[in-house]
Amino acid sequence: MKQILKIGVDSAAPFPLHSDYNSTTFEGFEVDMLQAIGKVLNLEFQYEVSLWSNILEKLYKGELDIICSAVTMTSSRQMILEFSTPYLEFKLCAVVNKGDTHGEDQTFKDKRIGIRIATEAEKYVMSKFPSNTTVHAETNKELYEKLLDRKIDVLIDDSPIAGGFLGKYDSLEIGHFIPNSDSKYAIAMKKGDIELKERINETLELLHENGTYDAIYEKWFSHIRLS
Repeated sequence: MKQILKIGVDSAAPFPLHSDYNSTTFEGFEVDMLQAIGKVLNLEFQYEVSLWSNILEKLYKGELDIICSAVTMTSSRQMILEFSTPYLEFKLCAVVNKGDTHGEDQTFKDKRIGIRIATEAEKYVMSKFPSNTTVHAETNKELYEKLLDRKIDVLIDDSPIAGGFLGKYDSLEIGHFIPNSDSKYAIAMKKGDIELKERINETLELLHENGTYDAIYEKWFSHIRLS
């Protein structure tokens, strides 16, 4: 009998990590990776969709078993949650309209910066550029539309997610990757769920060894710059 795990996913789908769960086709890097993990461990997944600002709290309260939805592993989160071995390394990046002269400006002087609520990008901007005008949004889609409409000058985002949006909007580009912003995505679990963490880590290692991980990575990130 298969073990059933309840998985939390972001309602504002961070493609190419995963698409909208309620769309016709639910797909993406994390979807393929979880399917491969589930096949090895004989797991069945039930997905629950929630706003990113709520999703980590749901896991902490035990309302979810895992989150696999572009979760950045940080020291503060590791204090309250368990994390798998990281499965994707990337940097934060500054996304701008093509041709804007401030694309490579790392000072962001007098620039209106767009950031998503409850993300590491938001923490970074608020700590490094407290005097800038900042625009906060629940979804990346809203931020990218504001950038296209020039209601903001630049938005700071995870490079995998930025790559997904740049595939849709060819008038946007990465101005530069943020220095010293090396980051990693990992599967988040409830604190103390060591057995599940070890099983997932062993499976991730197997997927690397047998080439499954590389095939999934190539499928979704062959044309996306992560750093």
